[in-house]
Amino acid sequence: MINLKAVGLTGLPLGCGMIIGQLFGPKVGNTKDWYQKLNFPVYNPPDWVFRPVWASLYSMMGYASYRVLCEGEAGVDITKAMTAYGSQLAIGLTWVPLFFSAHKLKSSAAVVTAFAGCIAWTIKEFAPIDVAASRLMYPAMAWVSFATVLGWHVAYLNEDNKALKEE
Repeated sequence: MINLKAVGLTGLPLGCGMIIGQLFGPKVGNTKDWYQKLNFPVYNPPDWVFRPVWASLYSMMGYASYRVLCEGEAGVDITKAMTAYGSQLAIGLTWVPLFFSAHKLKSSAAVVTAFAGCIAWTIKEFAPIDVAASRLMYPAMAWVSFATVLGWHVAYLNEDNKALKEE
């Protein structure tokens, strides 16, 4: 039998990420899109990498939250853990519109930095409740740490980007 709660909680952040990505993400194939004018560091991954990576990370986050919620149903206090999780999810989902729609490079870099901090907080809060749930967050911590460095570097590389100022 399919565990609908597990599927729903795994799919919730994935679905939110997909909707926000569709609404506010880069306009794929549009060579006049603002994103195409950005300068990127040499270590920037190819564009096709981002969607599957984020889909995997959001799915792991969701499943981790399901595992913690199961412990809550068993009587464990999960208030701090779920507050941390909700915070990191909300902060993470604000990055896409801030970067792709508002074109706020420094602000989006600050948001991704806060996202990394909230993921670390989530890992800390999940660990005493469910070690596996905590470890499911490790790939997100690694990727978002990389995204933090990348975000600040992109902001730096584009401070004087004349192509962006022509809009």
